Amino acid sequence: MDRMNKSEARQHFLNLRQALTTKEVEKMDLELLEQFQQLDLQAVKHLHLFLPILSKKEINTYPVADWLREQHPEIQLILSKSNLETHSLSHYIWDEQTQLAENRWGITEPQGGQEINAREIDLVLVPLLACDKQGHRVGYGKGFYDRFLAECKPNVQKVGLSFFEPIDEITDLNSQDIPLNTCITPQKIWEFA
Repeated sequence: MDRMNKSEARQHFLNLRQALTTKEVEKMDLELLEQFQQLDLQAVKHLHLFLPILSKKEINTYPVADWLREQHPEIQLILSKSNLETHSLSHYIWDEQTQLAENRWGITEPQGGQEINAREIDLVLVPLLACDKQGHRVGYGKGFYDRFLAECKPNVQKVGLSFFEPIDEITDLNSQDIPLNTCITPQKIWEFA
């Protein structure tokens, strides 16, 4: 379990996540929110987050968004819309006027609104299935987030959210892989060099 390639990690952690009970997921979502609340957000003006596919037992980020709106109303929340042909993302401010709808993959996305350039984003909450102790992550394998993070400014904070602790090493990295700065798990906040 210490070292895995992406395919092994993807399958292993998908299976682990699917085996979680609803009660376990709800408890871990709450613990992740408590860990997230410890982040220093003073320099953050635009925070990008993803909305969960709850049927896949993804981390529920709605409570994070609610807490940010309540405690940090100065931070603008950003959501992405997927272009399934180019495997790219466009980004929109998420406010009370934003219309949301599910795409064909079950991802809830904005249906328009005020678009924002990726270079304006200060912090990205990154979905993942697994990460290693160097901050390399495994997602679903389509590369949307690696392409998106490559468009962001060099000092953007890349914060993963994971139900599970990092493994020692993902063995099959490539030059397009962009590591996280931080990964939040229910137990702790991992910082990477």
